[in-house]
Amino acid sequence: ETVQLHDEHVLDKNQLNMEAIRCDPDNGDAYNNLAHGLTSGEVVRLDDGRVLDRKQLFVEAIRCDRGEAIYYSNLGLALMPGETVQLRDGRVLDQQQLYIEGIHADTSKECSFGLVALAITLAPKETVTLADGRMLDSRQLL
Repeated sequence: ETVQLHDEHVLDKNQLNMEAIRCDPDNGDAYNNLAHGLTSGEVVRLDDGRVLDRKQLFVEAIRCDRGEAIYYSNLGLALMPGETVQLRDGRVLDQQQLYIEGIHADTSKECSFGLVALAITLAPKETVTLADGRMLDSRQLL
């Protein structure tokens, strides 16, 4: 699917998102959407010269808006089990930690609770502790 601009340029979704990033390098949605347009292993070169893969684009989305729960969830889904990623603030997080960060970012996003339950295999009576001190098991997370 493509869009023809007034100047006759034809752009696809990824090119439109790259143009949005060029216009506003702090547009988290553009980084997030661009990441969704890439396949695993695919990279893009931004106008500033950086070459980023899907995970790095999600990290950039988080840098732009640390309060958007879906960015943490999307990055968590992009990781393989046991894999970690370093955020721009220096923290190194795994899937479970990313999902919990998403919950902290916006507790109204119930999808993050479900993703935590999927990301961890809790033994009976095992719990995860949220930043507000609540301890929840997998049934309570769903």
